[in-house]
Amino acid sequence: MIVFLRSLAVVVGLAFALAQANLVGAQGPTADSLATLEQAAVLSAVDRVTESVVQIRTIGGLDTVDGALRADGPTTGLVISPEGHIISSAFNFSEQPASILVTLPSGKQVPAELAAKDHSRMLVLLKVNDAAELPVPEFAPADEIRVGQWAIAVGHTFRADRTNLAVGIVSARDRMFGKVLQTDAAVSTANYGGPLVDIRGRVLGILVPMAPQNASDVAGVEWYDSGIGFAVPLTSITAAMERMKRGEDQRAGILGIGMAGNSPHDSPAELAVVRPDSPAGQAGLRSGDRIVEINGAPIKTQTDLRFALGPRYGGESVQLVALRGEERIERTLALAAELAVFRHAFLGMLPMRIAAEPLNEDKGDAQQLEHGQEAAIKSLDENAAGNAPAAGDAQPIGVVVRMVYPDSPAAKAGIQTGDRMVRIGEMRIDDLGDAIQEMNNVAPSMVVHVRVLRKGEPLDLTLTAGPLPAPVPNELPPAFAAEAVSEANQNEHAQAAEGQTKAGKTLELKLTEFKQNCQIYIPVTHEPQQALGVLLWLHAPGASKPEATIRDWRQICDRDGLVLVVPTAAGPDRWERIELEYLRRLLERVLGQYATDSRRVVIYGQEGGGAMAYLLALSSRDLVRGVATSAAPLPRQLRVPENEPSLRFAVLAGLPNAGGSDAQITQGLRKLADAGYPVTTVAIANPAGNLSSEEREQLARWIDTLDRF
Repeated sequence: MIVFLRSLAVVVGLAFALAQANLVGAQGPTADSLATLEQAAVLSAVDRVTESVVQIRTIGGLDTVDGALRADGPTTGLVISPEGHIISSAFNFSEQPASILVTLPSGKQVPAELAAKDHSRMLVLLKVNDAAELPVPEFAPADEIRVGQWAIAVGHTFRADRTNLAVGIVSARDRMFGKVLQTDAAVSTANYGGPLVDIRGRVLGILVPMAPQNASDVAGVEWYDSGIGFAVPLTSITAAMERMKRGEDQRAGILGIGMAGNSPHDSPAELAVVRPDSPAGQAGLRSGDRIVEINGAPIKTQTDLRFALGPRYGGESVQLVALRGEERIERTLALAAELAVFRHAFLGMLPMRIAAEPLNEDKGDAQQLEHGQEAAIKSLDENAAGNAPAAGDAQPIGVVVRMVYPDSPAAKAGIQTGDRMVRIGEMRIDDLGDAIQEMNNVAPSMVVHVRVLRKGEPLDLTLTAGPLPAPVPNELPPAFAAEAVSEANQNEHAQAAEGQTKAGKTLELKLTEFKQNCQIYIPVTHEPQQALGVLLWLHAPGASKPEATIRDWRQICDRDGLVLVVPTAAGPDRWERIELEYLRRLLERVLGQYATDSRRVVIYGQEGGGAMAYLLALSSRDLVRGVATSAAPLPRQLRVPENEPSLRFAVLAGLPNAGGSDAQITQGLRKLADAGYPVTTVAIANPAGNLSSEEREQLARWIDTLDRF
């Protein structure tokens, strides 16, 4: 089918081009080869659009954007109105230039102003005032664009009087969740902002870099000339173009939800999180609702929902149908262009954890974990032995309160250590995951109704949620109830408390596709079903000492159930950004190989290792719940992502008492706090950021409290 469409496009294009060139006689072409005719068709198509393609030069601005060195030199734009409106890629302006100069097809150079930006499709609109009526190209109707048809990428980069081009096909439609076409024509900085045209010279779209999980101006540039290029069809965003002409920036429409499940192509569009200040929250949608229809189109999966919402802008209205059990909910709501910074709410409790039991061939894993949870409940609730639900009981098991933070909403409401939280709002709480999920739907200052069991008796309480606290508690009670810890493990925990731990396991972990080395320490108290926290330790430049690091942390790891991962940089003097892939793969290996506690996965780094820790952790919030650094500023070029309700993430920064980088460190921490992340700062005595034993204990307590709610 693709071959047929492409051949058809060639025939149509050849006929058009040859007719324009007066090369078709009564008997048709006879002497020219097919290659010559194809070349004539392509050049004819480019000639039809050339007068509308302009060269753009930018002056001044940033040297780097998101860590990438910005290339000097001209870029490309396309005239879209006779009055002097020019569309281009946002990539060409990501360095925030001080001046913009446009060379018109006539050769005249005129200044331009940035009129507006499309943050969803990564376009910018320029306006030149000192120009006669400019030629506007013909745009291909969206319903005539076919996969397999010829596509020509046109730029105006190398010379002001000549266009550059690359030939390919339209390889896909509706990529990036319905926003762009895909082409295999060579697309790069040479033609970003220029048109992708068909064999008749009609504009299919504007060439842009783009990536599915990153909305920065330079996202997708790594696919430079790879055969994966994208173009925004302008005929699909006519209304947005008119708004941009009025100086109105355009942003992707936001519903304000998070999805449940990890398989978007198979999972239904069930809501795990609904921001209370979002269009979805104000429309009355709740966690657990399932979206089944948008504007009359059925929504069966999360991917369907993303395609339905992806092309839409803030301010646009959608008709939505959701199911809440058997109830059908119909709403018409306007998508938001922006939401206020999200900050996670806090009730003031630290949960008791579930300890594993020794493997028993007569018990399945699920039964043993359930038994461990019931043991934790029993040890803190003497009268609940008859109330602890058996497998399949309709009563919630709940979360046992390990500690109540002083002066917290929970403390003011009278919640006590040993209480069992069984309901938050309308959400039944069976385990900590339920509690965290429901709290992700709560904002600070919201009133929250909860139910706890105290010695088997229910208590209904009302709390006003606060923000997550910054200070690290000076001491913490044990994370496991005594009766919930296996007899074999109790001795190890007791020995750990007395500083008499025997050696755990130190292992080499080598990823065959990378040259870096890594050692990991597995705590002596580890049992196959026990969920371990993970601490990935990134050394300071030139200071890799894995044996010493493991020796310093062994006792803490044994006591708190932490896997310590200590890789060594490939070079002796510094970590390189290209090592981010190795570190991510290393972390994925550890998380896949051991039973881990997803709420206690932390990356730590010192000095240059701290910069790597920030880069890795903020780009891996699907895996990581915190980043800790000492004597390490946030990389200046790092764009801090927005805090998301379903991706809880915390920051701890060690500030040396002496040293000249404090101002830079605090400036970066302010950016993180402004983005909504809870930021904790602690004093570090050593100017280089080396941690003392007391400071390691403080870091360990911070890690131990990341499952607070």
